Amino acid sequence: MKITRRGFLKAAGGTGLAVATGTLRWPHRVAAGPSTTLRLLGHSAFNEDSDKAIAKIGNDFAAQHNSTFAGDFIDQPEVAAKLTAEEQAKSGHDIVDLQDNLPTIHKDYLVPLDDVVGDIAKQFGNFYQVAKDSGYVDGHWLTLPWIGNGTLGVYRADYFAQVGERPPATWDDLLRAAGKLKKAGHPVGLPISQCEDANSIFYPLLWSFGASVADAKDKLTLDSPQTRAALGYGRKLFAQMDATVLSWDDSGNNKHMLSGRGSYTINAPSIYLRAQREKMPFAPSVRHTLAPSGPKGRFFYADIHGWGVFKFGQNIDLAKQFLRSMFTEASQKTALTLGSGYDMPVLPHFDQNPPYAKDSNLRLLVGFMRSAHLVAYPAPPSALAEKAYQTYVIPNMFAKAVQGASDGDAIASATTALVDIGYTR
Repeated sequence: MKITRRGFLKAAGGTGLAVATGTLRWPHRVAAGPSTTLRLLGHSAFNEDSDKAIAKIGNDFAAQHNSTFAGDFIDQPEVAAKLTAEEQAKSGHDIVDLQDNLPTIHKDYLVPLDDVVGDIAKQFGNFYQVAKDSGYVDGHWLTLPWIGNGTLGVYRADYFAQVGERPPATWDDLLRAAGKLKKAGHPVGLPISQCEDANSIFYPLLWSFGASVADAKDKLTLDSPQTRAALGYGRKLFAQMDATVLSWDDSGNNKHMLSGRGSYTINAPSIYLRAQREKMPFAPSVRHTLAPSGPKGRFFYADIHGWGVFKFGQNIDLAKQFLRSMFTEASQKTALTLGSGYDMPVLPHFDQNPPYAKDSNLRLLVGFMRSAHLVAYPAPPSALAEKAYQTYVIPNMFAKAVQGASDGDAIASATTALVDIGYTR
């Protein structure tokens, strides 16, 4: 779901992006000077307007505080290494983007934000549980949850109609349709590779078959009949897809669908948004449906992005004030309007009628975060879960299985990787 940075800030000219964000009513107003630059590190979103929202809010805040705002956006897989480098140098950005379980890894370097979250919660209520799972570590809020990214089934309504199929409600529905669609020259495409999209697909697939990586005490539960059933299903579905899915990066499923050849994938709304924005000929046929359910139900995966403040930063108080400014009615409207459903609210208050709900193809996303999970599920958030995510243990297990490894060998390989990370058998 990520692509190379589009050079937005360079093209935008930095300070020319002010937007009205309403009167800031937060306490603790901090004085700054013209030489003060508030530096933010974020991930480069596949929806290019998401970065623009942060830049607009940041430049408006800077104008009101006699300072400047600098936002640097890099590809998501590069963020973790950048955080570590800045921690080792004890120098870098004031505010940093920490996705999912990353706060558990970087906790020793982060300023507690209990006061910031408390101020926001007093005005707008509590955050969704999945957001708290990400930002609340060892009894403190170490990040301020900002937005969530979720996934839906993305399909071509015209291709499904051609083979007499409806959008799939279950994994079995998808498998049945996939065989027909492959024969028609429009294969289903799910990445079974080392990319974040593969994580976002194969963790919920496991859960929907009743399988999991570990229990609440980080004891491994992966070697189970349920995991074997999920692997068996993966082999059947892979047989109906192009073998190239084994080497896709996070742009692979986007390219598959936007080429006009692909019939179905699971992804954030970026495919639909680009098809609409660029008025592609097949745009009216690109539709969304909920991701498939399995024998044990339907499960939702989410990425949560939160803002952390480094302890070694030179502008801690100003950074906190900026984070408060991101949760005004006007700032959230800016973020959710430009986010277009790719970015979803992590506070129920802003999830009642978000701007994108007017689009019937995006309305499924309203309330998505209420039932979403991080990859650690059903175990609590942990650094171990984040390391398993970053090293693609679960997609690697499925990749081995679909390429001929037995269930036992695929699971054993994944178990070895998880034990090396720190899980116990």
